[in-house]
Amino acid sequence: MNRRTFLTASLASASFVRAVPSWAALTGESTSLLYASAFTKDNQHSFGLFNEQGNILWSTNLPARAHGPVLHPVEAIVGIVARRPGFYIDFYDIHQQTLVKRIEPTPEHHFYGHAIFTSDGQKLITQENHYPTGQGKVFIRAWPSGEVLQSFHSNGIGPHESVLLNEQTLVIANGGLKTHPDHDRDILNLDTMAPNATYLSLEDGAVRQQANFTQDLHQLSIRHLDVNPKGIVALGFQYQGEPWESVPLVGVSNINSSTIEPLELPENIRMRFKQYCGSVRFDKSGEVLAISTPRGGLVAYWHVASKKFLGIDNCTDVCGIAATENSHEFFLTSGNGKQLLCNPVTNTALVVKKHAGYHWDNHLNLIANQRT
Repeated sequence: MNRRTFLTASLASASFVRAVPSWAALTGESTSLLYASAFTKDNQHSFGLFNEQGNILWSTNLPARAHGPVLHPVEAIVGIVARRPGFYIDFYDIHQQTLVKRIEPTPEHHFYGHAIFTSDGQKLITQENHYPTGQGKVFIRAWPSGEVLQSFHSNGIGPHESVLLNEQTLVIANGGLKTHPDHDRDILNLDTMAPNATYLSLEDGAVRQQANFTQDLHQLSIRHLDVNPKGIVALGFQYQGEPWESVPLVGVSNINSSTIEPLELPENIRMRFKQYCGSVRFDKSGEVLAISTPRGGLVAYWHVASKKFLGIDNCTDVCGIAATENSHEFFLTSGNGKQLLCNPVTNTALVVKKHAGYHWDNHLNLIANQRT
């Protein structure tokens, strides 16, 4: 199959609007929040925005399944990254509700499903696989042109997701899985996997810190991560070893340490994870961590400072997590169309809406309407 066949359609001509985002025109309310997520319905892959009541306010069809949303911090622009092995990132102007930019990976590379903007919105950062060699790369592109300004080695294989620790430092989840887009679900280096969390300088690509596992845990693929205001990086793992082996599935890291510290997880809950973590998200305060497992049908929570396990919320095929504007509160989405609002501190869980026939994809981002 020609992996770029679906990218040949030309983009409609559109002028770029540089303005402070205003989402009120879409929500109809100055106080409403929006959430962005990919989804599938009737075998059609799509991307959409919905409000805190769960109502879908805008959606568009996609050329292939997508994975993680990407939000511009200054303009009313939202993007969606194709699922690994991804060959497009589409960006939409929500004022005009039009596709304004499609960015493709550099030749012989593919995206991993995630991207982020720098805080000023002038640069886009992507993680990519140079699939002839399996080498992980980080590309920094100018926005909105998409021109590559810099590229660095990710210092690992399979750089799936990254977060900004600060303006100069990028934290990369190098998952360790060598794959090729012709047979992308086949792992080509199972015996030699070496996942890590790399703290990379955005100035010169130098490694400021790298956190690794001991050799006995070298098949713990680090896939998703988040960072809180205190610089604590939370990591979710996907174990590539035997399903019956008892291994840590969640850990934390910081720039001052080369080790990854596992978080407490009761064994009966750890077994329910089925060796697979989905989304990783801190709440607004940075005090509570939520990690989903769609295979296990639950979201688990921790108090970060004490590293205390707080409990779980059950939901079949749940994966998408976004912190709301309230401390300790999370909005969740599932592959069976459910949207939930949960707070592990007050021990409350509310089904907001169920969209019959919808399958929300793995990741969810909050768009706060205060940027008006």
